[in-house]
Amino acid sequence: MIRKSFLVILFFVLKIVIIYSQDSGVFNKQILFKSNTNGNRAYRIPAIVTTTNGNVLAFAEARKGLGGDWDISSIVMKKSTDNGFSWSEEITLVQEHNSQCSYPVPINDVYSNKIHLLYLIEHARIYYTNSDNNGLTWKEPINITDVFNSISEQYPWRIIGIGPGHGTQLSNGRLIVPMWLSECAGNDSTINLQNTYPTISGVLYSDDFGENWKIGDFICTSNDTFIYPNESSCVELKNNEVLFNIRNESKNYRRIVSTSPNGVSDWSAPHYSDNFFEPICHASMLRMSMEPYQSKNRILFCNPDSRNTNWSEKRGTTLIAGAKRQRSNLTIRMSYDEALTFPISKVIDSDYSGYSDLSVTNEGIILYLYESGLIKNSKFVPEHITLSTFDLQWLTDGKDKLDTNDLPLNTQLLYAQSGKDPVLPRKRTRKNRSRSQKIC
Repeated sequence: MIRKSFLVILFFVLKIVIIYSQDSGVFNKQILFKSNTNGNRAYRIPAIVTTTNGNVLAFAEARKGLGGDWDISSIVMKKSTDNGFSWSEEITLVQEHNSQCSYPVPINDVYSNKIHLLYLIEHARIYYTNSDNNGLTWKEPINITDVFNSISEQYPWRIIGIGPGHGTQLSNGRLIVPMWLSECAGNDSTINLQNTYPTISGVLYSDDFGENWKIGDFICTSNDTFIYPNESSCVELKNNEVLFNIRNESKNYRRIVSTSPNGVSDWSAPHYSDNFFEPICHASMLRMSMEPYQSKNRILFCNPDSRNTNWSEKRGTTLIAGAKRQRSNLTIRMSYDEALTFPISKVIDSDYSGYSDLSVTNEGIILYLYESGLIKNSKFVPEHITLSTFDLQWLTDGKDKLDTNDLPLNTQLLYAQSGKDPVLPRKRTRKNRSRSQKIC
């Protein structure tokens, strides 16, 4: 009798533990790229993308020297076939003798079933390649710098920047890549980290699945109001507008926001948004779900929210820019109302953290790839690039999760490609279940 009572109690205890585990969600963390390995001083500028077949590709810059922005570097990749839980060995995709190969920007193309990849050489040349087998092999890279040369009279650029992080495919199939340029005004011909100013932000796009690339209207230029707009992230809204979220170096430490009806032109007047604190660092943004394909609209945003961290010493930029904040307290936020508000907020890493990128698997696992730790006595050189994987339950403390009737998370693109209206699943009511049982 006592044994039976004990088993009953144990059953209910285990049941409570299991329910708690389900409500609290799952969270995992692992190091993907580690400093001082494979002959590289450091890894920086992460990018991550989930392919249509469910593979996950993670990219980074592998830097030599001291790991600085202008050191010799290559572009490397790792691949996962199990939602980011295990990974392949590191693969070198781009390498050029004694050159800086940087800023990998991948895009998952549902329309053509390709992965597009753009990257830079010495911030002066831009290349494009693609894979039609989910990242297993890649086509011969094409130099597309002439696209930028065509606007040199309009803007006499000397430095190109793209991304960082993933690019975006819109519902109409258009591929868009945030980009920025600098004319390095008033400096000599020696390009270095200190003279990449002023800057101007814009967009690179393709309407034929990467065959040709064009430059859209400029979004925001550096002036007395907007100080050095550069690295941006973007997301397509439910009404098909495109929201750009732009890094800058203003003393009010807020990110710049602008929208376009097509992601290319007719940009709204840029403005600072109190939604987004700016520690002067790249931030990532991603749409996770969209009605009516899923039960809720969800947009994710993440960056180091270091507003309560002490000021960093000796990290100023120029007289007109704000001193650089400490990059720490990496925080992810979620919006249910198309980026108007972000009521969900959770810290992923309270220590040093830098550049990052977001992706979501078709099963709803959120993948967050970011720079973590800091090499001793270095400036912005991380120890690792870390991957955090988690679900909505973890993010919302059990208050939100994907609905059982939700379609796969890239459904809006699949239906847009077919030109057909979505056939949404019927919610299974008790009446429906009874009827189906009788038929069976």
